[in-house]
Amino acid sequence: MKRQTLLTLTIAIATTMTINAQTIALHSSTGVQIIKGNTALATAYTAAQNGDTLYLSGGSFTPPANFDKKLMIFGAGHYVDSTLATGKTFINGNVTLSDNADLFYLEGVEITGNCDIESNVSVNNLIIKRCKINGQFYVLGSTNPSSNLSLIGNIFIGHVNIQNAINVLITNNIFNTGIANTNGNQISNNIFLNYSSLDMWTQYVFTGSNNVLNNNISLSTVNNAYAVGSGNIFNNNLFVSPSPNYGTSPTTIGNYTSITQAAIFVNQTGITFNYTHDYHLQAPTSYLGTDGSQVGIYGGTFPYKEGAVPLNPHIQFKSIAPTTDANGDLQIQIQVEAQED
Repeated sequence: MKRQTLLTLTIAIATTMTINAQTIALHSSTGVQIIKGNTALATAYTAAQNGDTLYLSGGSFTPPANFDKKLMIFGAGHYVDSTLATGKTFINGNVTLSDNADLFYLEGVEITGNCDIESNVSVNNLIIKRCKINGQFYVLGSTNPSSNLSLIGNIFIGHVNIQNAINVLITNNIFNTGIANTNGNQISNNIFLNYSSLDMWTQYVFTGSNNVLNNNISLSTVNNAYAVGSGNIFNNNLFVSPSPNYGTSPTTIGNYTSITQAAIFVNQTGITFNYTHDYHLQAPTSYLGTDGSQVGIYGGTFPYKEGAVPLNPHIQFKSIAPTTDANGDLQIQIQVEAQED
C-alpha cells in the first residue's frame, strides 16, 4: 500500500511538471495535496503538520526562513545523469532547523546555501541523506546540544562544524574539505578530498577528540594536516600522506599510508568534487575496512548509491504530449523504478 501511494504521488508530480516545474506533493494523514508555483515549498511548509511528507519535483524551491516541524522531504536527486527526466531538485538558499524539527528527514536535494541547526537549539534524530550542500553545515553553540544526527551519502562542498552535536554518525560522504569540532562521534567510509584552512596557521582534515574513524580515505599530502585532537581511534583508513598526524594519544590499527592518489580511484584527479569522477576503488580487495568490505564510500553499512537516487520511486523517463489528440486524450508515457533504499 505504501509503495502504491508513493507511485501515485510520483506520477502526479510528473504529469504536472509540464505546467509548472516547481511542484510538491504534500502527503498527510488526510490525503494528498498538489502545490505548484514559485512559492511552493513555503506554501507546502505552512500547510504541513508534524509527521507529513513532502515530495519535491525537479526545479528550484525557495525555503521558509526555518523548518520548525517534524517533516520528511524527498527531492528528485542532484546528479544530472540520474535526473534527466525530472531535472535536479534545488533548495535555493539556506536550510535552517529550529527547536521542533526533531526527526526531520531530508533526501535527494541540492542546497545552494548553508544547512544548519540554530545556535544552542537541540534538534534530535535528524537524517540528511544523499544531498549536496554547497555552503556550510553547522551545528554551533555551547548548550542544549543536538543528538543522534545521521549524515549519510552526501556531498559537502563547504566546511562542516558540529561543535554542539553529540552521537553523530558521519558515513559514506564526500567532503571537499573537512570536519571541525567533532567529539565522540563515528566517522566511517568517507572520502576527504582536501584539508580545511581555518586561518593561515591551521590546516586540518578534522579537529576533535574521542572519535572513531574507520575505513576513510584522505587525499591530503600534508603530513601534519590530518588530525587535531586527542584520544581518537583510527582503524583501516587510507592516506596519501606517508606520515599522517593522528593527534595526541591516538589508537591506530591497520591503516594504509603513502598510497599514490592516482592509484586509488578508477577516475579522479585534483582535490575538489566532480560529478564526472568515478570514486570506485581500482583495487577494492587490496584496501579492506574493519568489516571486510572496501574502504571509502562504496563499503560499510551504507554503500554509496549510484547517482545518489533517493528512495522514493524514481522517474526514469517521461513523455507528455503538449496537446490532446483528436479524441481529446492526452498522451502520457512515464517509466518509474521502485527504490528499496
